[in-house]
This record gives sequence, C-alpha cells and structure tokens, in this order.
Amino acid sequence: MTNVEEKKGLFKLKPKNSNKQKKGFKMWSAFSILMLIIVVLVLLSWILKWAGVETTVHIPGAWENGKEGGTWIAAHDNVEKIKALGILDIFVGPMNGFLEKAGIIVFVLTLGAFINMVIVTKSLEGFSQSIITKLKGKEIWAIIPLMIFFSIAGTAEGMAEESLAFYMIMIPLMIAAGFDTFTGLLIVLVGAGAGVLASTVNPFVISVAVDGLNTGQTTDLMSVGDGLVWRLISWVVITAIAIGFVFWYAKRVKSNPQKSVTFATREGDKEFFLANVTEKIEMNWRKKTTLAFFGVTFLFMIIYLVGWDKIFGNTAMEDMANWIHVNIPYLNSTIPGFGNGGLEIVAGFFLIGALAVGMINTIGVKKEEGQTAETMILKDFMGGAADILSVCLIIATAAGIGFVLKNSHMQEWVVSGLTGSIGSIDSGIGKVIVLYIIFLPLSFLIPSTSGFAAAVFPLLTGIAQNKTGGGFDPVVGSGSVMAFSFASGIINIITPTSGVVMGAMAISRVDYGKFLKGVAPLLGILLVASIALMAIGGAIAGVAGSIA
Repeated sequence: MTNVEEKKGLFKLKPKNSNKQKKGFKMWSAFSILMLIIVVLVLLSWILKWAGVETTVHIPGAWENGKEGGTWIAAHDNVEKIKALGILDIFVGPMNGFLEKAGIIVFVLTLGAFINMVIVTKSLEGFSQSIITKLKGKEIWAIIPLMIFFSIAGTAEGMAEESLAFYMIMIPLMIAAGFDTFTGLLIVLVGAGAGVLASTVNPFVISVAVDGLNTGQTTDLMSVGDGLVWRLISWVVITAIAIGFVFWYAKRVKSNPQKSVTFATREGDKEFFLANVTEKIEMNWRKKTTLAFFGVTFLFMIIYLVGWDKIFGNTAMEDMANWIHVNIPYLNSTIPGFGNGGLEIVAGFFLIGALAVGMINTIGVKKEEGQTAETMILKDFMGGAADILSVCLIIATAAGIGFVLKNSHMQEWVVSGLTGSIGSIDSGIGKVIVLYIIFLPLSFLIPSTSGFAAAVFPLLTGIAQNKTGGGFDPVVGSGSVMAFSFASGIINIITPTSGVVMGAMAISRVDYGKFLKGVAPLLGILLVASIALMAIGGAIAGVAGSIA
C-alpha cells in the first residue's frame, strides 16, 4: 500500500510494513476508465458501421437557406446508419466536453477553492474539538452532532477527500473517551458517506445528474429543486439510521471492549494515536466567523437553487429579480431570480464567500516577509482550485463519451435499446428501482459520481418519458437522480476503487476486510431503506403529480 497524503497538505501517514509491498491488481483511475470507454465506443462505431446498423435520428425543425426567403423544415425522424468516428475524435471528445460542461466546471473549481480556504483555517477541526470538550464525561452523545455535521457536509458539498483530515482528530478523541478506532472511523466515513448517499444539493451528484438529463433539450426538463423536499426527508432518515448504528456500536464497545472490530490492535492503537494527538485548536473570532460564512454560503446556495416559482406556480422570484434589475441596477442587473439561475451564478456566490473568508483570516494577521493579504488569499484559492481540477477533467472526459455517442448516432441506438427494455415498464417506480439496481455495479466501475452522472444521464431522457400522457415523467426524472445518489453513495462507502475509502483505512490502521465485516449490517439496512424511500417517494409523487 502506498503512502497516503492528505491533499490539503495537513499530514502524511505511512502504514506499517509499507516497505513490504505486495504486487497485485490495481484499479485504474476514473479518468483512465472513461478514456478507455471512449476508445471502445469509437471502435464499436466502426463495427456497427461495417454491420450496416441503422437507428432512428430525430431532426429538429430549422430554416433552410436562412430565415428570409428560406423554407421552414419541420421536425422529423430519419433512419440513418451508425457513423464511424476516427482516432483523432478520441482526443477531441474530452475537449468538447470541457466546452459543453463549462458552467458546472467553473462552479466546481470555485467550490473547491472556497472549501480549501475554509479548511486551511482549521475552523472545521476546531468546531469538532469544541463539541467533544463540551460533552466531557458524556462523549457518546458527541456522536450525534458530529455525524450530523459530517452528513450535512456530505449532502451539501459532497465531502470526500477533505474528510481525510478529520480521522486524526476523531480517532484519538474516541479512543481517549473509551471507545475504539473503528468508532472514530465510522463517525467520519459513515457520517459523510450517509450525507453523500442522501444528497440533497450535492453538486457532484445532483447538479451533474440534472445537467445530464437536460443535455440536448431546448428547455430544461427539471431543476435541482425538483424532488428536493423528498431528498431532504430521505436525508433525515438515512442520517438517523447511520447515527443509530454508530451509536449502538460505540455503546456496545464501551460496555464490552472485546466486541470491538479492532480489539486485536486495541493497545497498539492507543499507543499510536494518543501519542499523535492533534493540537488543541482555539476557536477565536476569526474561526467562528469563518464557520458562519461556510454555513451561510451553503444555505444561500440551497435556497437559490430551489425552483420556487415552479413549486408555487407563479413568477414571484422572476418578477423580483426584474424589479431589482430596473430599480437597483447598481446591485444587480443580470442575475436571474431565486430558482431561475444556473450553477455559474452560484459559483459567483462561492467566490464572494472565498474572498470574505480570505480577508477575515489575513487582514490584521502577522505575515512573513514578502507576503501580503492578496498573495495569501490567492495561494489558498488557487490551491483549492488545483486540488479539484481532477474532478473537472473527469466531468469533461465523461461528457466526451456523450460527444462520441451523439456524433456517431449510437446515442439514439442506445436510448432506443434502453427505452425498449426499461422504458417498457409501465410503473415509474419500477423504472427507478431497475435503474437503482443497474447503477450499483456501474458505480463500482466508475467511483467518480460526477464522471458517472455526466456519462450516463444524457442517455436516460428517453426512459423518463410518460407512457400514458407523453412528455417528461417527473417521477422517473427525480427518481432516477435519487436512485443514482443512493446507489453511488452506498458503493462509495465501501469500494476499494475509492482513494478516500482506502486512504481512511490506511490512516486509521484498520484492515479492509475487518471494515467490511463491521459495516456490513449497516449496508444491508441502507439498501432496504433506499428501496423503501424510492418506492414511497414515487408513490407520493404519483398521487401529487410530481415530487415536490
């Protein structure tokens, strides 16, 4: 096993006996897998062209020879052969992906920069320590607020790599309180994992999936706000299940240490982790204000992305924005109203938050020679953006798959096949459950949620058609996003293809096999709860007409 380095540079940890590395199978990165898929699809386009495979291609209406004096060609369907793409198209595909996904890529870069600027202040670490300190003697109750915190971070911003910084805080605190290493591991991994599983506005899951469903449509089929209320209810249920499991395990270990998953290494863990206790972080006004900005910025994002006009059936938010454009143009003359703007608008909010956090933590602070507040802010901002650039590359490469499918007409061919199988299911709930089952193994193959969503969801629009009345079925639309969130969330808690999971194992010194055995009961409960929540949500939406 290789060294694990927390991406923010907070620590390095080298597992024991790392010099005795075992040679074995190593899973490819998400980027490599996606590039391989593009190569395979290009080769498949050759085979299908040679085989003379045909598919129905929808041609949208357009003016021929210009609008003035031209002829309007009505929308129609053509039967065309699969088109073979070339070797150079393999490399052009991801570049087109960057252009197509520019809005979400800008948003992800700004979000990464903002999160990094908050993390380097150690405000989040200090917050965790203060909870433990206030509950001294009743530390078991600290599990509840700590896991709620990690779950909120997971559901709102998809906490993943940044969670690695918290294991060296939680594990020593839990051991010192009389619990074990596994309890500290579960608080962070399952806490954040439950939040990601039940994502509400997580941009790496929900936003990318919704964007994929809307790809190629003249008008957006759905927004991030669609299904948000049920996703919030599901988040409460899933988080409660996760907390209940960890609470039960911690209480069991406290009363009988031999029940611990890591009992065999108990003494060694005490010696190692309590000798490396993280420094005490003082929550001064700068850290408290930073924490407040962190929470307010994410809350503002959630409120802005909800389609309020669509929910209440009016244009109140749009009208308010237009009034501001006319009467207070010096404040805002271009930003659409709440629920009507895209991710590039939210990126602007995070840029404001990042600058505010930067100024709070640099102005009036003693600086090294040659340093200024500007250089310190830019360093942390650029560092966070650089850390998240790999996610942007995966999003673009995944969109490159769509480029290949679209230009070869294989997209219509694939959608036709999916629609003929899954699409033939009469029940919207049935479609969602089948998609959930399909998403589980695919999430193991592509652990990047953003890459998975960008590659797969543009193909699902045809499946989300209402068989009885025609048009887009909101039950299947919102349900497919929830199915993806649940499936990828469960897999990414345990998958060995995830650097976050294996990094957590190395940092906590927990054997992966023991981890799977210890967390297996929870996974079973989450699988059942996920299916139940999707079924109930679909049934409610079927009665109400949409998932509100």
